Amino acid sequence: MIWPEHAHRRARLRAAAAVAAADPPLLVRGDAVDDLPALAARAPAGATLVVFHSSVLYHLPAARRAEFVELVRGLPGHWVSIESPDVVPHAGLPEPPDPAHHNVLALDGVPLAWTRGHGQAMTWFGPKL
Repeated sequence: MIWPEHAHRRARLRAAAAVAAADPPLLVRGDAVDDLPALAARAPAGATLVVFHSSVLYHLPAARRAEFVELVRGLPGHWVSIESPDVVPHAGLPEPPDPAHHNVLALDGVPLAWTRGHGQAMTWFGPKL
């Protein structure tokens, strides 16, 4: 949602929509666990596979979340996630800086930062990359 007075956000959305329309992304309907291996196998040779999700896994039952985590950790490439620590647990997290920072940004399962919803803002606590 873009508030009427946020003209800069509306302009950014229009520009992003124009880019997407010029080179539409591949959209695939499927199951996050069952269909991911075949989709990952379609990555072009020489490309780095990146699996990214933000506040998605809470839609899955706990057992399917665990299956997804095990699956994605076994894929080549990188896994970038922004999820609640209740959804993808991480041991030894520092306290979040405030209640709005309720998700954890992780790279390949290593927690790096507390984030607001979908990464709108973050407080880094991980190592420098």
